[in-house]
Amino acid sequence: MEFAEQLTQLLESKPWIIAVLTFWEALWTLLALWFAGRNDQKGWFVICGIFQVFGLLEIFYLATQTRFFKNFNING
Repeated sequence: MEFAEQLTQLLESKPWIIAVLTFWEALWTLLALWFAGRNDQKGWFVICGIFQVFGLLEIFYLATQTRFFKNFNING
């Protein structure tokens, strides 16, 4: 119960966190839905559209089922 109270206090004191998390989730969800629809992967489309887990499922889909991260270079 203490964690829930601390989380509530944090979100009340910094409401911009909700906006950042919403943007993060929307970004990954839309990317995953776009790739799944384009690649005619109806199962992934439905799963990514229904389950919202802070972008984790969508990032997994993009990493394993598409070429989205294939040319990603961290070193620039």
